[in-house]
Amino acid sequence: MTGYGRAKVEMPGQLISLELSSVNKKNLEIVVSSPREWQSFEQHALQFLRGCFDRGRIRVSIHLEPSPNFQHELIFDETFLGSDLKSLSSFMEKRGLEFVPSAEIILQLTSLRKKDSGIPPYEEAFPFLDKALISCCEQMKIMRADEGRKLCSDLNDRTQQLRKLTHEMNQQSHGMANEWKNRLLERLKKAGLDLDEQDDRVLKEIALFAEKCDISEELTRLSSHLNQIEETFSSTSSTGRKTEFLLQEVGRELNTICSKSARTTCTKLALDARVEVEKMREQVMNVE
Repeated sequence: MTGYGRAKVEMPGQLISLELSSVNKKNLEIVVSSPREWQSFEQHALQFLRGCFDRGRIRVSIHLEPSPNFQHELIFDETFLGSDLKSLSSFMEKRGLEFVPSAEIILQLTSLRKKDSGIPPYEEAFPFLDKALISCCEQMKIMRADEGRKLCSDLNDRTQQLRKLTHEMNQQSHGMANEWKNRLLERLKKAGLDLDEQDDRVLKEIALFAEKCDISEELTRLSSHLNQIEETFSSTSSTGRKTEFLLQEVGRELNTICSKSARTTCTKLALDARVEVEKMREQVMNVE
């Protein structure tokens, strides 16, 4: 399911911006992009998000910038700076070049000597990162829930259409064995075979076909699966994988009906139902 969340939190000297985005994916995949100094946050984010979501490709992006409300101070180490200026002056004199220190040169030397990346330690940043992650997660949940309600409405409509088709298949299957019996006897007469309807061979053939073309069991299971799907839609827990499994079973029952049905109208109804099931299965793959 798709979703998005963004939060900004300010800590001393830094402004942390965290973005959370989700796109459709059958399984759960989480990618975290953060400054190298905060890589430890990745495990915390993975554990937290796995407890909140079951599906989707989720990306966590963390950006850092200086806080506009923080007054930065330049600290010069006079010992190192004096040594560097002296070495640079000696280097220029040996080549007969004039050396005049400038503010730009001093800032560059200071920057070269600076070992600190300017990024706060992870231990100090963690409370702010965690706060931003929770805020983004709540925003994304709301967005995904809204999409889920729309998907649920569509799936419910399609489930009702499957119920209607199942009922029509049940109506069309009545008397299927007797119809085939009459066709068989008619073919035998046209072939010039004078067989009694009570002939054991004829009765055995009719009995075997009556068993093969009976789809009552499939229709009963199909109705049961549809009941379970409707119950799943009303659940407050994760429903995507369970619904996907039930639709797989619905598809199997419909395939069996198509192979067993001896009436074209019934077969056509089963094929129409399969089309609806395929549309539902594509949709359910996006459901949490």
